[in-house]
Parts: sequence; C-alpha cells; structure tokens
Amino acid sequence: MGSSRLPLKITVTRQTAKASPGRLLLTLLMAFSSSLVCASSHAGPSIVPDDIAYKPKTAPVETKSSDVLVGTADLPGNSSPAPTQPTQAPATQTTQYMGNNLCPDHSGAHTNLQKSLTITRFLRNSPQSANAGNLFAAESEVPALIRTQLSDNFQSISPNVLAFGFADPSSNEIQLKQQAQKIARQARTQFVLSGTIDDMSMSAPDTTYNPNLYRQAANLFHDVTTIKKFDKRTRILNLSVQLRDGFTGELLFDKQFSTSGIWNTREPIGFDSPAFYQTHYGKQIKSLTEKISKEVAQVVHCQPFMASIDSQPGQAQIVLHGGANNGLHAGDTLSLYQLVVVGSNTEYQVNETRLVKRDTRLHLSEVYPSHSVAQVEGGSYLNGHYLAVGE
Repeated sequence: MGSSRLPLKITVTRQTAKASPGRLLLTLLMAFSSSLVCASSHAGPSIVPDDIAYKPKTAPVETKSSDVLVGTADLPGNSSPAPTQPTQAPATQTTQYMGNNLCPDHSGAHTNLQKSLTITRFLRNSPQSANAGNLFAAESEVPALIRTQLSDNFQSISPNVLAFGFADPSSNEIQLKQQAQKIARQARTQFVLSGTIDDMSMSAPDTTYNPNLYRQAANLFHDVTTIKKFDKRTRILNLSVQLRDGFTGELLFDKQFSTSGIWNTREPIGFDSPAFYQTHYGKQIKSLTEKISKEVAQVVHCQPFMASIDSQPGQAQIVLHGGANNGLHAGDTLSLYQLVVVGSNTEYQVNETRLVKRDTRLHLSEVYPSHSVAQVEGGSYLNGHYLAVGE
C-alpha cells in the first residue's frame, strides 16, 4: 500500500516546488495535520471502564440555527449494541438546536411515558432592573409561566416549581451537577430546569417616566394608534435557561432567550398582576415562556424515561418510583441501569456519575398511581443503586 502512494507524493512535491511560497507552506501544513490525525488514531485505549454502556451524548449539529443546545439524543434503548470502549469526549458539548429533528422517531412501547421535571426559582443578575413597575416577582413568576405552558401543552411532562433556586449559579460545572442531583433527589424528579434573569432594563426610561413635551405627544400617538414602530419605551428581558439530568447532573440544554416590548405604564403594577399581562411587554414575556416550554419539552421528549428503585440485598422484588401516573402498566418490562460513581484521574475528591446497563430486566407485577412493584428477571439480587429505564 505504501509503494502505491509513492508516485503521488513525488508528483505533489514536484508541483509545489514550482509553486509560490504560499502554496508550499499550505501543503506543508496539510501534511503536518494529516500526520497528527494518524497519530491520534493509534492512541491508547479509553480509561473509562469497559462496561459503561450509556452516557449522555450530544445531538448532531445543524448549522442553520444559532440556538445553543446540549442534548442526549443517543438513548440507551436503541437497537444498536452498547460500545465496549466509550469515547472520551466530554459529557457536555455545545451543539446546534435542530428543532423537530432533534432526536430520531422512537416507536417503542415506553415512548410516551410521563417524565417528571422540577423548575427551580430563577435568579437575577441585576435586581435594580426590576425597579420600574415593581417587577421583583419575576424570579418566581417566569418559572410558573413555563410550568403552566408545559402542563397545558405537553401531557408527557409532569412539572413542578420550587420556591428556591440554585445556591450559587456562578459555581463551577462540578458543583452545578451536584446541586442538580441534590434537588432532583429531594423532589424525586428526573430533570431539573433552572434559569437566570440577566436583564429587565429599559432602553430609555425617561420616555416613560419623565417625557418632554415632544415625547408626550409621541407617546400619545403610539398609544392611540397602537403603532409600535419608533416607540422609544422599549424594555427587554434576557434569560439564561439550563436543563439538567437529575440522576447524573449532566447539562442537557443551555440557551439564552431574549425578548422586548413596550412598557408604557408608570404604575407599580407588579409582575404577577392581571394588569401586567395587559401590557405589550407582559404579552411578549408570555410568548417567550411558551417558546421556552416548547424547546424544553423537545429535549425532554428525546430522553428515556428513568425512575429510581428501592431494593434490598437478597430480595428479588423491588419498588419502582413510577406508576400508572407515568403511563406504566402491569406486565411492562423495563431495562435496568446501575448508577456508578467514577472518580476523577486528575482532580481530588471529584466524582462523575455514570449509568451502566445490566443484562437483567424488570417485570412490573403490580402498578399503583405513584409506584410499582417489580420482579427482577431470573430472581437475581441487586446490590447498589439502580434505575429502571423505559426503552
């Protein structure tokens, strides 16, 4: 094979010798990069344990959109065999949002199982931006709007809202994972949605609160004609929204959202009042939360149903934290994944949670609204922490 490529190399060398210095440099750079690729393909084996069969991965890249998303499109329930040597790519990578093509069409029996989602109280970067109109309730009302949109439009998601948010949004990724895992464990939910209100400021506050004679006339014209173009009383809302897997803490969705509207009232009406949603600004915010809920639901839909189980050593019967309310029925079978904590090779006391697929399956014998009783296949005994996964 090497001898067959030799004439090609000689020909290229002779051509570049006659070319300009720029083309010669470009050829040398291409040859150097090719050698690096070849060297990397002969790298040593992965240090990840061989039995790690499932780890959240990112969705394919769609270059036509600028929305940022970190997804887990590769579900554990696909028909392809589990890899024996998982890649060492980071668990969270920035990809592009793909809209309706985010994940493949899964036609399994457990596709429509209801998944639980906890929405935390949003945090605010600049509290003073809520002064105009007394809109300090935005931290709790924006999550409530998202929950309402999810509940009304997506029956496969069961959302709830917490009265508190992340302790410190400026924490590093490891700490954020641990916070998400703690919240999900306390709320017994599969996903955790958090957010930050980055800005709610007005572009020109004086146009609303201290207008001159010309601006008063202009404001009256805009209010009477409802023409929004050239109206200077613009107010923005910038949000950062993150969705995490509650069992591993992995980041599934990370996106900036922004909208703007006309703020033409001087009264401190508050964020949670009917008068607020009559303003143009309030209507724009409601539309934005509808958009957020759709995109969050898209990502959640692409994830498999997962639920914790309670098992005792020496017992083949277990209790599953999911039941008829999630769409489960007696006679259903679910896959079994073990939660494994893998220590870091480079950082002290830093661990990462992985999911390891086991050959054993669960058979649901009794199904109640909030929980189920299952038998372990073959009467095997479970030792450790396991999850039931719908494929």
